[in-house]
Amino acid sequence: MASLTSVLQSQSIPFTNKTNVELRNTGLERSERLAKDLEWIKDQGHVLPEPSDLGVNYANYLKELSIVKDSHLILCHFYNLYFGHTAGGRIMAKKLSEKIMNNKELEFYKWDGEVSQLLQNVTDKLNKLTESWTREEKNQCLGETEISFKYYGDIISLILS
Repeated sequence: MASLTSVLQSQSIPFTNKTNVELRNTGLERSERLAKDLEWIKDQGHVLPEPSDLGVNYANYLKELSIVKDSHLILCHFYNLYFGHTAGGRIMAKKLSEKIMNNKELEFYKWDGEVSQLLQNVTDKLNKLTESWTREEKNQCLGETEISFKYYGDIISLILS
C-alpha cells in the first residue's frame, strides 16, 4: 500500500499527469495510519518482520508499471487495494480486534470523513479518468485486475500463514 501511495504521490512518474493528480489526497490513503499501527504493535513488544520477497516484488511491480507505456493499468491496483480495504478489510479488522487486540481499533481503518462519500468521490474520478479508454485499454485493465488479485491474495495468504 505504501508503494502504491508513493507511486501516486511522486512528481516524477511519467504516467498521465491527470491520473496522478486525480488519485492524490483522496482520503483513502493508508500509509500514515499504517505507520501508526505498526508503531503501536512495536510498543506492545512485538517485533515487526522485514518485508517479504512477495511484498517487495509487488512494490517493484507497481513502480515498474507506473513508468511503462501502459501505466494506466495502475488504476486497477489502486481500485482493488483501496476499495478492498474499505469493504472486507474493515470486517476482518473488527474480528481481529475483538479476538486478539482487546477491541483496539486500528488507525488503518479510521478515515477523515464518511467512507461511503470518499468512495463515491473516488469512483466518480475513476469513471471520468476511464471514460475515454478504448476497448483494448479496458481489456488490458481486466487482465491487470487478475494480476492485482493474485498479488493481493498471495499477500493475504502470507499474512495468515
